[in-house]
Amino acid sequence: MPNTIKLYDFPMSPRVRKVRIVLAEKGLAYEKVNIDITKGEQNTPDYLAINPYGKVPALQDNGTTVYESTIIMEYLNDTYPNPPLLPSAPGQRARARVLMHYADNPYEGAIARLAGELIFKPMQGGSPDEAVVSQATTDLRACFDKLDQELGEQDYLLASGFSLADIPYVSWSLLFPLLKVAVPHPRVEAWLTRLQERPSVQAAG
Repeated sequence: MPNTIKLYDFPMSPRVRKVRIVLAEKGLAYEKVNIDITKGEQNTPDYLAINPYGKVPALQDNGTTVYESTIIMEYLNDTYPNPPLLPSAPGQRARARVLMHYADNPYEGAIARLAGELIFKPMQGGSPDEAVVSQATTDLRACFDKLDQELGEQDYLLASGFSLADIPYVSWSLLFPLLKVAVPHPRVEAWLTRLQERPSVQAAG
């Protein structure tokens, strides 16, 4: 039976990159449908019928439609269980979800604000708001402090090894060179480098 996975994608989106990493880890073939958010294609009636939030990514798989990047990651892990990207123990699975929630909120929020000020405003002819940049930098530093504590001496966030919990952090970290973000903790920097060198992350672009 031919593979039926269709991913609604925008190449620069860290949220879509999360899903592409999971697809690569699972070795899944898929059809990529580009939604150009710079042209507002996420707000067309056809796309809103797929994802009423008007965001990327969305994923369709054999009649099932899923949106929100973290939910898509979990869906793929449940539907295509090999290799497993969440531990089997309920406590560790819960910890992975807590870490993904942290990535989707304080961590992503700080980086997205930096990207808005340092990438998108200048593209539109504006100037960064230095107060916003300063606060976002402070907030991101607090995230790095927490991640350093969460990692401890482990290679990955979970003792069981690489998991869905790591993916959102590396996906957004690929913006760091553009944003001139310096990671203040050697363990966090080494972890992100280790993740960036994974074949799945490199394949996801």
